[in-house]
Amino acid sequence: MRTLTMLRTRKARRGIVLLDVVLALAVMALAAYVLMPVPTGSLSRNDVMAEAVRVGAVFRYGRTMAIRDRSPTDVVVDVMTGEIEGPGEIVSVRQDIRLVWSTSSQCPLDRGRRALRFLPDGRSCGGVLSLSGSGHEALLRVDWLTGRVEMTAR
Repeated sequence: MRTLTMLRTRKARRGIVLLDVVLALAVMALAAYVLMPVPTGSLSRNDVMAEAVRVGAVFRYGRTMAIRDRSPTDVVVDVMTGEIEGPGEIVSVRQDIRLVWSTSSQCPLDRGRRALRFLPDGRSCGGVLSLSGSGHEALLRVDWLTGRVEMTAR
């Protein structure tokens, strides 16, 4: 009887050890899943829209400065480097976002880059800037007559 009790106790201990190992592996797998980095290769719609909001703010600030200072103000868009140069600041758009800039031939050139010019009365030369990536697109339209900056998502 004593040997049977000892045998059962040893088997029970082995079972507990196996259960401990399985639980430890489950905890490690859960921790690895939670702490695993998110792939950065894809853009969400919100990422594209956030960049469009940043660039739109530079356009609006350029218009405000032209009206306030009563002199023309240029916002230069460099689609090759992804930089938007406004009055007193340069905003760099994320590298994984593609820019397409369409403006009027009336917009001035600045070192080979087309600038969006705002006039003291609030008007501009007008243009459309497309920001796109991972199948998402945001459009910034600048009305030539009013200088209004409008953002839409597609």
